[in-house]
Amino acid sequence: MVGGGQAVEHRIRCQPPARTPDGKERLHFDVDGKPKAVTMRIEGLTQPLVADLPDWSRDLLEIAALVYGIDSAVSRGGITLRQMGKDWYRRFSVEMPVRCESLWSRPDVKSALEETLMALSDDSFDFSFVPSDAEPALAPWFTFGTEDGWQADRVIMFSGGLDSLSGALEESVEQGNRVALVSHFSATKISKVQKALLRQLRLMLDEDAFRHLRVQIQLGKGSNREGTHRTRSFLFATLGVITATAFSQDRISFHENGVVSLNLPPVGNVLSTRSTRTTHPRTLALFSNLFSRVSSRTIRIDNPSFWKTKTEVFETIGRLGGADLIGISASCADTHNRTTQYPHCGRCSQCIDRRFAALASGLDLKDPAEAYALDLMEGVRNDARDREIALSYVRNALFFETASPSDLLQHFPALLQGLDQLGEPTDTTLKRISGLLGRHGRAVTSVMREIQKSRSPEQWPDGCLPRLFGEVQMGAAIGLAAVPNPPSTPGSAERLLLVFDQKHKSLLINDVIEITGVANYGLLRALAEHHLEAAAQGLAPEDYPFMTSRAMYGRLGLSSDEGLRKRISRARSDLRQRLKSAGLDPDLGDDLIENIPWQGYRLRPDLVDVRIKRDN
Repeated sequence: MVGGGQAVEHRIRCQPPARTPDGKERLHFDVDGKPKAVTMRIEGLTQPLVADLPDWSRDLLEIAALVYGIDSAVSRGGITLRQMGKDWYRRFSVEMPVRCESLWSRPDVKSALEETLMALSDDSFDFSFVPSDAEPALAPWFTFGTEDGWQADRVIMFSGGLDSLSGALEESVEQGNRVALVSHFSATKISKVQKALLRQLRLMLDEDAFRHLRVQIQLGKGSNREGTHRTRSFLFATLGVITATAFSQDRISFHENGVVSLNLPPVGNVLSTRSTRTTHPRTLALFSNLFSRVSSRTIRIDNPSFWKTKTEVFETIGRLGGADLIGISASCADTHNRTTQYPHCGRCSQCIDRRFAALASGLDLKDPAEAYALDLMEGVRNDARDREIALSYVRNALFFETASPSDLLQHFPALLQGLDQLGEPTDTTLKRISGLLGRHGRAVTSVMREIQKSRSPEQWPDGCLPRLFGEVQMGAAIGLAAVPNPPSTPGSAERLLLVFDQKHKSLLINDVIEITGVANYGLLRALAEHHLEAAAQGLAPEDYPFMTSRAMYGRLGLSSDEGLRKRISRARSDLRQRLKSAGLDPDLGDDLIENIPWQGYRLRPDLVDVRIKRDN
């Protein structure tokens, strides 16, 4: 059986802020005894506002910066994720000095912090807080703005992308609010985008309509060994809370369309193959819970754009007079390779999503095709990963176009997570999500069908999106949802083909073994859904994530880890007997379900091919 052991625990010892010889404040921490450092700069708040910030908010800011530094300092294993993905999951035991030690050591606060970071990063954090012995400093991280008495009516997170631009226009143009725009930037290129948008927004409205508050994080030498930065959104949200606290506000808004917020594969697929969960309803609920407990007041973190598609975001910007700002905004995930000529790569799912929405909304001339290094329709996608990202995006759109709520749950069982945070009965929420995804699907497929009218799919070069779309349509017509299979390697074990029949609730293995029992079928089906989601994201087989024990026994209606272990043991025993009777290697019955302690279970990627037969 592949894999074993558990994630290595890293011991982290953090230190209070310290001034360097050149006069800069820096946060130092040790990772397994090796010194690391991080510093930050926050611009836009005035000195009186910062002076009134409570101690808990200063602690929160430094905790968020240190967590970001810790996240960046420990590699998840590189591109191939050694040991079949085990290194992706990390465990941190963190000792951290704080001003309000009794607050942070409270079980409910500590648990809320650790749960939030687990949800964002897949990592386990175990904090122990100690009193800080640092001399108090008024504001070591702040560069003060001019004191003019300006007061924010609303606080929104501003990335420089289309969704946050739409939110800024809605709050200012429609609602007449003065808006604090809160940004995080790590690349100068994105900082320029944010500043350019702010200049144009002020020209449209009024100089006092907006204030821009920005945080920049800099990692010390040798402190940046992991590029996924899954905890960056915690730092981003923390800056939003600090800003809201300074302006006596209790609501902070992210603006992101619901298709992206739901984080369903492959829509959440990003260039690094790792999608974030920043605006998922469950994440926002965890943020709200944590920040409310820490501040001892009700703080609301929400996403007013949740029920919009990307096409509807474009339409909102156009309706509010901001169409000329579309070309200034940035959506591309590949910021490192952004150029003046090509601000968008055209390959990542963010670029694909943006360009489809521009075409569907009729605002494509405001988002010129020349700004994309790879044209959406004409561009030849030679790289296999580029082809799969585009193909998966269109495949999902085809499915969403007609998917019912029950269809969505069958294909994306994780969809249920966090829906209770949307404030409606689950059935109502599922219907609304089905409608949201249906509108998204129809927007994408309508664009593709218009393109098809110009020439047939086979007239396009191999690798162009219209050609790929034609192949997807042919595959959909036979009623078999196929996902590319992990490639076999020389000397690999015999592969097992698992075909799930949704209508009859049965599983056929290698055309000879039929499994119809509710328990074993349900177990393997849950693992198969998880497997297909990873495949649809275009992940390398060794990167397929494990399904946690808690997620599994919740999905299967079990009450404990013990019940899950028994269910898996019985399934393996049954599989061994059936494989032996069919003349196949009985050891495959044990190997089919792979597990790593503390991480969970998955179908072994190099052993299985998975198909799901749709209802006819």
